[in-house]
Amino acid sequence: MGLCPKTNAFAPLILINGKEFKFQDPNGDYLTEYYDGKLFNTVNNPAIGYTEQSEQLVKSTRNAKGQVVAQVINRRLNKFENLYWPYMSRVNVNWLKKEIAKFYCDLSYWDDELEQFITRRYYWGDFEATPCEWETVKITGTDQYFKRPIWYKDVKCNLIDCGY
Repeated sequence: MGLCPKTNAFAPLILINGKEFKFQDPNGDYLTEYYDGKLFNTVNNPAIGYTEQSEQLVKSTRNAKGQVVAQVINRRLNKFENLYWPYMSRVNVNWLKKEIAKFYCDLSYWDDELEQFITRRYYWGDFEATPCEWETVKITGTDQYFKRPIWYKDVKCNLIDCGY
């Protein structure tokens, strides 16, 4: 099905607004897997290969001797660049688009600097998805039929730290 076997499991890499992003088929049914004798709903983690970036905001100027005088502003800000899902159902794309429309989210993840799980406020950056499989649906109350995507490939988005 195109899922990344190294990241899709019952344990999430990230939580979005305190929720695990469960993998669902186009009908809304959950994909499951066994681990340690128990059945879990599979978490739709991004594929390995996303980038964790950070930047430090600085207010700086030069003094009369030409030396840099700088003041650090806030902590280092993080960005999750190119979160990528190779294959995603329309149900999951719809959920993700609704989260993105809210603009902000509380993102929980492992912070390597602090060596613990943290939750911080992020906002959504760019989003893209390529429809790759379609189904024909009849529009209720009419004789019209349309095609709607049921699977997407190459789903990508970014999350940027708000700084608080």
